[in-house]
Parts: sequence; C-alpha cells; structure tokens
Amino acid sequence: MKLFISYLLLLISIDIVYSQSCSCQLDGTGMTMICENVHSINAYQQCIHEQLNIQSDLKLRRGGVITNLTIKHHQLRTLSNELIQFSYGNNYYQLNDLRYLYVVHGPLKQIENGALTLIERALEYLDLSFNKLKSIDNLIGNGLNNIQILVLSHNPLETIVNKLDQFQSLKILDLSS
Repeated sequence: MKLFISYLLLLISIDIVYSQSCSCQLDGTGMTMICENVHSINAYQQCIHEQLNIQSDLKLRRGGVITNLTIKHHQLRTLSNELIQFSYGNNYYQLNDLRYLYVVHGPLKQIENGALTLIERALEYLDLSFNKLKSIDNLIGNGLNNIQILVLSHNPLETIVNKLDQFQSLKILDLSS
C-alpha cells in the first residue's frame, strides 16, 4: 500500500511540474505565437526556439513572420527587449513584425527603457493587463507612436504620466480595474 501511495504521489508531482512548464504554440499561419506558464526569460526563449526550430521556412524560423505574440500566466517581472530579439544556441531570433503584444496575468512590475524599440513602428495593440505595474514611465519613452489600443487594466498603477499625448495614434486606453 505504501508503494502504491508513493507511486501516486510521484505521478501527481510529475503532473504538477509538467503543467507548470513553459509551452509555446504557433498557429497554422505562422503569425500567432501563444506562450503559457513562462517562468523566466530563458524558459521563454527556449520555448520560442523549440517552436520555431521545427519550421521549414527560414524567415519563420527566425521569427520574422510572427505578428501576434501572447505571453500569459507568466512569472516575468520585467518587460525587456529580450522578448523581441535574442540568441538561443546558434540561432538568432528577431520578432520585429509584431503588431499585437499581450503580456498578461503575471507579476510584471517594470518596463525597461527601450524594451519595445525594435517593434515601435509595427506595434498597434499592447495589452499588459493583470500584472503588477505601478508606472508606465518607461513605456512612454519607447516611441510607440503607432499604438492604437493600450490595455493596462487590473494593474496597481499609481500615476499615469501626463505624456500620453506621445501616443499619437492612441484610440483606446483601458485602465479599468
């Protein structure tokens, strides 16, 4: 009986570890990547690498066709340019065609200055909802002139800088809680 209980506990712990590991899925068009349970930037980069490395199209293998990236149920504390461009092994990835970026449901507290510089001309929709952001100061300095929709709902924002006019194309700003 003890052996059976030990076996059951082992199976449960394996299932918990497996369910909490990072997973990324690329849709059939090669334009949408959804990553879940990202516990670190390195885990995210490995997940992206594993998904893109199996693609036959060279441009797709480097991330050049992805226009929609969703990272949900993550453990990232900082939004940095390492989400957009990075090296993994001998491969270099650059997701510079992103038009829609969702980094939602996690402990994100900080946005590095220049984090979105590579995609500032392409990015139209940015969703950072359900995180721990208190400020968007560094987001303002990223030159995100083409953002039309900015979702910051369910964040403990303390101040919104009076520089929102820098978002020249902004049509919708969601600050709901």
